[in-house]
Amino acid sequence: MIITESLDHKPAAVTLEPMPDGTVWLYLRRNAKQVKSDTATETPDAELWQCETAVGKLGADRSGETTDTVNAKFDDWWTYAAAWAEDEPMPTVQEQINAIYDTLAVMMGV
Repeated sequence: MIITESLDHKPAAVTLEPMPDGTVWLYLRRNAKQVKSDTATETPDAELWQCETAVGKLGADRSGETTDTVNAKFDDWWTYAAAWAEDEPMPTVQEQINAIYDTLAVMMGV
């Protein structure tokens, strides 16, 4: 999936974020540019970085990928990440609450 991301620092082109289950989140960034903040915060003249970010998830079988191996085939990885869609939709808030209640009931022996 592709998103527009705003950061307070110049982003790296490739970021890999390993997860406890052995999967890895892949963040690819391109077209980074500095932009003026359009919000009236304490630092109205703050410079932010905006970029296109393609986000994908790598299975545990791809946990050996490094920023160097991804950078070597950046365009191929961009195509993969841009087309990536989560297989399972995020649970609704009500489903999450029900799961918490179920867990607590089991813990309390109810």
